[in-house]
Amino acid sequence: MEKFSSPEEVIDLWLNEGFEKVYNATSKDFQKMVTLEQFIELSESFNKGVKNYQLETKTILQDLTHYVWSDDKREKAVVASFDEFNQIQRFYIKPFTAYPKTDQQYTKNKYIMPIRGEWFVFWGGTNEFVNYHYLYESQRYAYDLVKVQDGQSYQKSPVQNENFYAFDEDIVAPADGKIVKVVDGIKDNVPGEMDERNAAGNYVVIEHANNEFSMIAHFKKNSILVKSGDVVTEGQLIGKCGNSGNSSEPHIHFQVMDSPDIGYGKSIRILFKDGENPIQGDTIS
Repeated sequence: MEKFSSPEEVIDLWLNEGFEKVYNATSKDFQKMVTLEQFIELSESFNKGVKNYQLETKTILQDLTHYVWSDDKREKAVVASFDEFNQIQRFYIKPFTAYPKTDQQYTKNKYIMPIRGEWFVFWGGTNEFVNYHYLYESQRYAYDLVKVQDGQSYQKSPVQNENFYAFDEDIVAPADGKIVKVVDGIKDNVPGEMDERNAAGNYVVIEHANNEFSMIAHFKKNSILVKSGDVVTEGQLIGKCGNSGNSSEPHIHFQVMDSPDIGYGKSIRILFKDGENPIQGDTIS
């Protein structure tokens, strides 16, 4: 297997037609799906007109380090995932979708994450490779949060919600506001199963100053402690993390919108009180 001193040198080698060396650093599973000839043909075609690639994001998730590069025009994306031995487990190329205008538009209010203790950002950031929500205007800057210990979100086995560290954890108001919508009573999924008909599951929408609305989704059934019309303060307990809705394991979905309508409101990039901009792979508290 081809060895590299660091994953960072792979992108330069690949751009400079070192296709075979890069291919030889990929896993056997990858090579079963793509032949060397296919890899060279795709690589040559994709790199036409590209002068250089720049690193967009580097995240560590589930024992793999994921790199996302974009070309000088920010029109093409290269994504590679490396294991601890710098072997390439995943390598794929596709158009790079960016929304620079809304990326620069932050909420007028400052928020905290709606959690207590340490949590892990499973999805979050300003490209689709670290945040699958990014392509959808209604949830572009949303976060999915889980709890992790020793690289796992659960103990023993992932067959019961109670085995997940996030399940039944406290969820709090991200800022002062008034409750304008509450949905509760939807059962929690068996881990691995999803309820697509009730995508948000049990959820709360809070109206804040400046016509901003936060939404927190996937609460535990019958755990929500507030009702429509209630006034809440930042950090106030409003419910427990669950696994309801379009959710495969206990986690919390958090976003801020310009409307209380979760289907038609536009997601706004969140300005956090601590000045941080967390992305996938970050630990937050």
